[in-house]
Amino acid sequence: MERLSSQAYPLPEAILKALDAGYTTFALTLIDAWLERDDIPAFLRERLQLEKVLAKRRLSHYIYSYDEAEALLATRFAKYRKGMLDSFIAQGLLDWAYVDGQQRLEERLIDNAAKRCPVLKEEEGEDPDLRKRDDFVALLKERGRLTADITTRLTFTITDSSLAGRLARVNLPIPKTVEGRQEVVSLDFSPAVLSVNGEDAPMRTVLFEKRLTGGDEFTMTAHYRLTECRRPFPQEEYVAPGMEAYLKEEAPHIIFTPALRSLAHEITAGCTGMRAKAEAIYDWITSHILYSFVRPYSTIDCISEYAASSLKGDCGIQAMLFITLCRITGVPAAWESGWYVTDCEAGSHDWARINISGQWFPVDCSFGGGAFRQGNEERRRHYFGQLDCMRMIVNSTTGAILTGKTAYPKDPTDNQRGEAEVDGQALLEGFDVKPEVLSYSLS
Repeated sequence: MERLSSQAYPLPEAILKALDAGYTTFALTLIDAWLERDDIPAFLRERLQLEKVLAKRRLSHYIYSYDEAEALLATRFAKYRKGMLDSFIAQGLLDWAYVDGQQRLEERLIDNAAKRCPVLKEEEGEDPDLRKRDDFVALLKERGRLTADITTRLTFTITDSSLAGRLARVNLPIPKTVEGRQEVVSLDFSPAVLSVNGEDAPMRTVLFEKRLTGGDEFTMTAHYRLTECRRPFPQEEYVAPGMEAYLKEEAPHIIFTPALRSLAHEITAGCTGMRAKAEAIYDWITSHILYSFVRPYSTIDCISEYAASSLKGDCGIQAMLFITLCRITGVPAAWESGWYVTDCEAGSHDWARINISGQWFPVDCSFGGGAFRQGNEERRRHYFGQLDCMRMIVNSTTGAILTGKTAYPKDPTDNQRGEAEVDGQALLEGFDVKPEVLSYSLS
C-alpha cells in the first residue's frame, strides 16, 4: 500500500500543470509515461504511484457548473442575487476547481454558503448545539466534574448489489479507554469479526471479513463513559520524558515549512512559556481560520499549510495547523478524534492535545472559533484545555495503517466512519454510513 508520507514529495512540473487545469486523464497518461522510465529516483516513483490513486479522487467532489451553482443558491436562499457567486468565489468563501478546463463548484456548496457567506448566513437560525455547549460549560463550572453514560451504534451498509459474491473487508472505528477521560464498558459487533484492536491501537478498529450477498450490514455498538473536569495548567513547565515524538515533523501534513515557521514565530513573539505559546496559537487560529467544509483530506497535499495559506478549514484542518505550529514552537502536541455525540445525534469530529509537564490537555480550535465569532469568550476559553461530555474518542494519531488494510484508504488521515475494501480495492462509493446515539445521560 502506498505510504501517506510520500504525498509530501514533489511531482514533475508537467503533471502539476495538468492537475491544476483539471485534466485528470492527461495527468494519468503523463504519470504512466514517467513510471515507464528506469532512471527516476525511488522517492519520485513512490510519489507517482500514489498520485495514480489520488488523481481520480481530487476532482470527483466538484460536481456543479457555474450556472448550476447559481440556480441552487437562488433556490435555497431568498437573499441571493444573480452575480453574488462571483463575489463569493473572489473572497474565497466557496470552493471550486477546474475540471477539464471548466470551473466547477464543490458538492457542499449550499452548506458552505450557509456557514461562510454573511448575507446568506443571516437566513440561518441558531445552531441548537451551541446552546448545549453553553449549558455544559456552565454546569461544569458549577460542579467541576461531569460524566456521561453513552451508548452509540455505527452501521456500515454496502449498498452496491453488483458486488455480491466478492470478498469485503470492513474496518469500523471503536472507542478506546483513555485514562481519566473515557472508559469503555462494552462492545458488540455484527456479523462475526476477524479481529479487534487493543486499547493501545492509535486508530482503534474492529475488522470484519465477509463474502458479500447484497445489502450487507456491519455494525458496532459501544457503551462507554466519558468524564470531563476542570484541569489547572501546571505552574512549572517542561517537556516531559517520552514527549520528543510529539515535537517532530510527520509528513505529509505536519511539516515545518518556511511559511509555517514564520507564522509560528510571528504568533508567539514575546511568549515565554509553553501554555502561553499554545494559547497564542489557539487564539490566532480561532480568530483567523474560518470554518469551512472542505474536499477530502486525501486530496490536500499538506493540510497545515493549506489552512495557513487559505485561512479556512474544518475541525481537522484547524487541529492539524494547531499541532504543527505548537510543535514548531516547542510545545508537544498530538491529534485526537472520533465523534461529537449529543443526546440525539452523532458525527465525525477532530481536535488536538498538548502536553505540558507530562499532562495532556485537549484543545478544540473549531469549537473555539465558533465561540469567537459569536462573541462568547467564556466558551472560547473553555475549549483551550477542556472539552465536553459529548465525544467518542477513537483516534490518537493520524496516518496509521488499519489492521488488514491492503488498499490506499478512502480517508488516510484517520478512521471515524469506517473503511471498506472489496477484493483488495478501496470502496469509495456504493455504501451508506449511519451513526446513532442509542442512549445518553449526564451526571
